[in-house]
Amino acid sequence: MKTAESYTLITGASMGLGKEMAIECARRGRNLLLVALPGRNLKQLCEELEYNFGIKASYRECDLTNEEVLNELVADILSKFRINQLINNAGIGGTARFEEASTEYLDKIIHLNIRATTMLTRLLIPELKTHPEAMIMNIASVAAFGPLPFKTIYPASKAFIYSFSRSLSRELRGTGIRVVVVTPGPIVTNTDVAMRIISQGFLCRIGLLTAGKITCMALNGAARGREVIVPGMINKLNRFLMRWMPENWTLSLMSGVIQKEINMNTKAKDQL
Repeated sequence: MKTAESYTLITGASMGLGKEMAIECARRGRNLLLVALPGRNLKQLCEELEYNFGIKASYRECDLTNEEVLNELVADILSKFRINQLINNAGIGGTARFEEASTEYLDKIIHLNIRATTMLTRLLIPELKTHPEAMIMNIASVAAFGPLPFKTIYPASKAFIYSFSRSLSRELRGTGIRVVVVTPGPIVTNTDVAMRIISQGFLCRIGLLTAGKITCMALNGAARGREVIVPGMINKLNRFLMRWMPENWTLSLMSGVIQKEINMNTKAKDQL
């Protein structure tokens, strides 16, 4: 039987930005439906959110890169929940030479970052339209604004999410569904990630923000009606520079920064 209450669906909700989104949405009184891979302690997170904030929280464990599983997930959701907000947060990336990356790894980025977001959005639009006000929030990246050597597929996938979101926003005007795209820069999710980003140099360090701060900026910006949210002044500046600087300049600059990360990773492996 379908619930009477409305829920916010968040993908990739077990850690990092997705988990912070779940916590902050619960703090703001939203019921939650959290989705992540199996074995990520979603049951415990839901119980904590219900206890701490008095909301209702449910979860589903699945691999969104599997087409059949994704379709089954949506069918299950639509039969049991009223969804008025969708936060497409699930995504993966990494740093590697394209020719050395496995085809399985590249395919997973494409399926999760692009296909899963696209299909989940498409399948849930009819449900979202049944609410007087609804929202789709897609998490892209400041990387969406320019190519990045040694990351290749990741910025391309986030450029897709940005363009997809902006186009869909215009298509859905007048339907009651707002489409918001968030383009965060470097995110502090744990100590190891923070140290890796800091090691990349000044250009990466200055844009560093915690997942909690990015979450508040994203949700507050959406509440004010903004459709494009670039968290942090430094990341806004980076967006401006990536848009107006000659592309060859930014390619050379970022190639050096990311090459440094690859060299450090190689050196660390050699020392093991």
